[in-house]
Amino acid sequence: MIGIVILNYNSWEDSKGCIESICKDRPGAPFRIYLVDNASPVRPSEAVMDYCKRQQVVLLEAKENRGYAAGNNIGIAEAMKDSCDAILISNSDVRFYPHSIDNMYQCLQQDPRIGIVGPKIHLPNGRTQRECMMMRTGMREKYMLRTRLHVLAPANNERYWGRQHDYERETFFVYAVLGCCFMIKGECAKEVMPFDEHTFLYEEELILGIRMAEKKWSTIYYPKSEILHKHEATTGGIGRNPFAYTCQVCSEIYYCRHYLQADKREILPLYGYRTLLYLCRCLWNPAFRRKWGEYVERTRKELG
Repeated sequence: MIGIVILNYNSWEDSKGCIESICKDRPGAPFRIYLVDNASPVRPSEAVMDYCKRQQVVLLEAKENRGYAAGNNIGIAEAMKDSCDAILISNSDVRFYPHSIDNMYQCLQQDPRIGIVGPKIHLPNGRTQRECMMMRTGMREKYMLRTRLHVLAPANNERYWGRQHDYERETFFVYAVLGCCFMIKGECAKEVMPFDEHTFLYEEELILGIRMAEKKWSTIYYPKSEILHKHEATTGGIGRNPFAYTCQVCSEIYYCRHYLQADKREILPLYGYRTLLYLCRCLWNPAFRRKWGEYVERTRKELG
């Protein structure tokens, strides 16, 4: 059975749309949908609740919002308890194309080495998102490929994101896929899950990639499975949402310290760069100005 975990936070209509896209073209394999509500202050309408009941959606409610990792872990634990042999992790702003879930499930069965499969991601503007991490993200990659310095190493940047591959038609092995939607084999989930709950938002893919490599599991990009991702419909993205930006910086510091064993001196220039970008956003976005104190407090606490 496929366990489909959808994380909800104040996005009930989006979650309903995601579930509708699943049920419109029901997977051939048995499946169960787990809708995890991350302590949303906004409650669902009767229409949403009635629809979920008709589709036999399992509603799981977190006692508090502790972020992407902790919320998804609630659904993953329930799916593993129900002996699901594959678990699909999906953001609420994802829409599934016909046969996309079946195709991911079948791909997992093709090779015992494959632990995770990621789909082709269509963006609202009609383009295909051509991004998978092709290698472990160390401190060198953090500085040279995850900042504006990537313009100095265009060839390395293209290799890091796998842009030498044909994202429209080519199936290929990657280090890590994007976290908005992927399917993981049950056996693999037992070894690499749960997510590290210290991160509230972001860096989950990088951490999962390291765990997959340590346990000798492979990750594959599979374009025969297709989704539409409305892309940061809930958070608004780090460019517009100071809370999301702060979470990204905190998660990055944590990743560098705990997974790359970087010391404070190695991290400080990167932190300085992120802080400079935050200050630049303060010039045109009053929300960033209002949250400056919170940014400083949380990130300095993470730095130690």
